[in-house]
Amino acid sequence: MKVFLLLILSSIILLYIPLNRQKPRFNFKIKLDDLIPLIPWTVWIYVSYYLLLPMSVLLIWSSSHAIAFFVTQIISTAFASVIWKIFPNGVVRPTIKNQSNLNDRILSLIYSHDRDCNGLPSGHVLHSFVSCYYLAKVFPQAWILFVGILFAISISTLTIKQHYYIDMVATLLLTPILIEISTMVI
Repeated sequence: MKVFLLLILSSIILLYIPLNRQKPRFNFKIKLDDLIPLIPWTVWIYVSYYLLLPMSVLLIWSSSHAIAFFVTQIISTAFASVIWKIFPNGVVRPTIKNQSNLNDRILSLIYSHDRDCNGLPSGHVLHSFVSCYYLAKVFPQAWILFVGILFAISISTLTIKQHYYIDMVATLLLTPILIEISTMVI
């Protein structure tokens, strides 16, 4: 069952690629977004997300929470994919003119491969929230660590200009609802 759910999750996550190639018709930029500085070194926190999801799968796999984790990730990702398809929204990102250091080069690489669509909900925040929620259930003694990871990844989406403030906050507010819906399905 878990292998089947992992395959479904992987397939739905891959929908991100064509959905991200859409032309955004909306964005949720507010004045606060102009006050948040571009901090290129936080790209390392941002890319840590790409380790968090597979590590979550490995750490949760043998627990009693594995099925709930996969179902929640599937429902959340499917919901996000539907929103991205019917309401394509994005982020206008800055141009990285000076690529003299590794942080700037990685940031520029992300900008060139990850198009500017799929701002709300933020996949980084959504998947990180679900992963950290279930990791905290499996390892309750380390819950503060998982809150810190979620907070750091969420803030990094703003400081590398991948998302707007409303994208992040709305995703943080929406994810508990998706978790609750997922628990009703199981």
